[in-house]
Amino acid sequence: MRKKQKILVLMIVLALAAGSGYRVYRRVTEKKKKPVSSDPAVIVVKAAPVELGAIRWGIRLTGDVNASTSVQVFPKCPGRLIEPAQKHLDKVRKLYEDGAVSEEPVAKIEEVDEGDLVTKGQIIAVVDHENPDAQVNQAKAALTTAQAQLGQADVALTQIEKDLERTRNLEKEGAASKQALEKMEAEHKSLVEQKNVADARIKQSEAALVQAQIQLAECFITAPISGIVAERYLETGDMAMVTRPLFAIADIDRVEITADLPERYLTEVHPGADVSMEVDAFAGRLFKGAIAKISPTLNVVNRTAELEIAVPNPDHALKPGMFARVTLVFLEKKEVPVIPEAVVLRDESGRYVFIVEKGAAHRRTVALGLEEGPMVEVVEGLRPGEMLVTAGQQKLSEGQSVQVQK
Repeated sequence: MRKKQKILVLMIVLALAAGSGYRVYRRVTEKKKKPVSSDPAVIVVKAAPVELGAIRWGIRLTGDVNASTSVQVFPKCPGRLIEPAQKHLDKVRKLYEDGAVSEEPVAKIEEVDEGDLVTKGQIIAVVDHENPDAQVNQAKAALTTAQAQLGQADVALTQIEKDLERTRNLEKEGAASKQALEKMEAEHKSLVEQKNVADARIKQSEAALVQAQIQLAECFITAPISGIVAERYLETGDMAMVTRPLFAIADIDRVEITADLPERYLTEVHPGADVSMEVDAFAGRLFKGAIAKISPTLNVVNRTAELEIAVPNPDHALKPGMFARVTLVFLEKKEVPVIPEAVVLRDESGRYVFIVEKGAAHRRTVALGLEEGPMVEVVEGLRPGEMLVTAGQQKLSEGQSVQVQK
């Protein structure tokens, strides 16, 4: 029994000794793993020199791109659309020479489609004009007949005037009776009336011809403005109606952007002020324009005034319907100290930053000016070239020893 007790006591002693040895081993191992700092008071920070730069104050707005002018082209006469041809251009030229068309047609005629450029006065569609053509020919024939009748009346009247003069002389001499003179005078009066009727018929025929030519000219649809065909609603062979448009034409040599300006900025803008804008389709490209109009009234719902911004678009890169991001700059400063706004700290005494000088951090109270994105202007408190702490400044205090991370 005593032997067993001795063995148990020995086992307990050995276990305690092993546990103590393991704890000592862990302490030694952990001490080896821990780095030994030569100077625990030095804080590692990032720093960069204060630089001069440009900063602007303004506002960014959004708006829609619109054509400067957009029109829908309606036919003036109903009928089936036919393919434009050179003979149609020749016919319109003849109508212009006859005075039925006020503007000389553009020397170009072809079928146009969406995306095609057209010139003001260019024939872009033709309606079947068989009936108006026939009416013009009929009016011309009627005019020719009336002119012939007038010519006959002129000849007959000239002759009767001679006969009447001779008869009057004979009647005075007693060689002709009074009845013969009266008969001659009646014939003269009748021929004068016939001439007047012929004159009236000519005027009527001329008016009918002009009307027929106008109706014929209306079968040739011309572009009312120069621009690009934005939409084509009917194809060759379709029936055109005066209540249905054939084309939509947009002038996009210059585009207009409409945007809503908050009321508080109204005093900062004026017509003619420069504007820059971007669209998603041309990332990174800036388009320049100017304010064309400022609405004289405000939207009572959101208290904004509508701006109309004109932007030159010679390459037609901007398309109506695009979404635009517009930047209006009210004030720009150049060659001023500019720093990241994120490095500025605040407390009850105001705003401040830390600079590094001779291995120590020094607190500088700063006065800030314009803000643009992540950057801010420093009006007072910093000089160009000073090493500004850009990371780790939250841990610093005045005179703190620092090491700038490279």
